[in-house]
Amino acid sequence: MAKNVKVLFFIALCPLAISLCSFGHKKSIPSATIKCDSFRSLKKIPEPSDIVFDAQTGSYYIVSDHGMLFECRHDGTIIRKAPEEGQDFEGVEVTDSFVYVSDETPRHIYKYRKSDLSLLKTSRVSWSGAANKAFESIFYNQAKKCFVLIAEAPATIIEFDENFKELDRYPFRYTRDVSGARWHDGFVYIIGGKDATIFKCDPNTYNIIEAYHINAYNPEGIAFDADGNVLITSDDLQRLYFFNHLPIIKRSSK
Repeated sequence: MAKNVKVLFFIALCPLAISLCSFGHKKSIPSATIKCDSFRSLKKIPEPSDIVFDAQTGSYYIVSDHGMLFECRHDGTIIRKAPEEGQDFEGVEVTDSFVYVSDETPRHIYKYRKSDLSLLKTSRVSWSGAANKAFESIFYNQAKKCFVLIAEAPATIIEFDENFKELDRYPFRYTRDVSGARWHDGFVYIIGGKDATIFKCDPNTYNIIEAYHINAYNPEGIAFDADGNVLITSDDLQRLYFFNHLPIIKRSSK
C-alpha cells in the first residue's frame, strides 16, 4: 500500500515538475520589454486577426475573424476587400502574386490572386482539435522553403509543401497559446497571445532565441514594414499597434 501511495504521489507531481522545468527554461531566454509607439483604430475591420506587409506594393493585407480579407494602407485605411468570404480568417501570407489565408473553423487554406483578390484555389488541412483551437497563423519559411501553419492549442508548428501536404510538425511549449507568426529577415517570430510576448525563433528548429514582452492587449497578428518596424493587430479592441524595430538584447556576461 505504501508503495502504491508513493507512485500516486509521483504521478501527481509530474505536471508540476514539467511546469517548473518549462518555466525555468523560459527564464533563461534573453528577454526585453518594448512599448508601442502609437496605435490606429481599425473600426471598419471587424475583429482583425492577422496582418502581413507586401514589399512589392507597400500595402498590407489584414484578415478578419468574420471571414474577410482586406488590403490596407499603413494607417489601416481600406484600399479594397476580397469579394469571396469565409468563416473565421486567422492567418494571412503574401507572395509575389498570391495571398494565402487560413480559415480556422473549416480548416481551409484559400489562395487569392493578388491582382484582383479573386479566389483561385481552396486546400483543406487537417487538425483534430476544437473548432476554435486550430491554425492561428500562416507564413512561408524561406529557410526551409515551405509553408508553416501554427495551431493555437496545444501550440503545434506544422510544415507543408506548396500543395499543403504535411511535411513535419514540432510542438511549441514555450507559451500558453499561439496567436500569430511571421517570417522576417532570417528568423521566425511567434506571438504568445495570452503571454503578450513575441518570440524570436530559429527558422530551422523553431527554438527560441530571445523574447519581447509587449504592451498590446490581446495581440493577434504580426507584420514587419520595410524598415523592420513591427505592427500588431488586436481583434478585441480593433486596433493596429505600431512598435519601433525590435532592439538587440544584451546578453549576460556570466
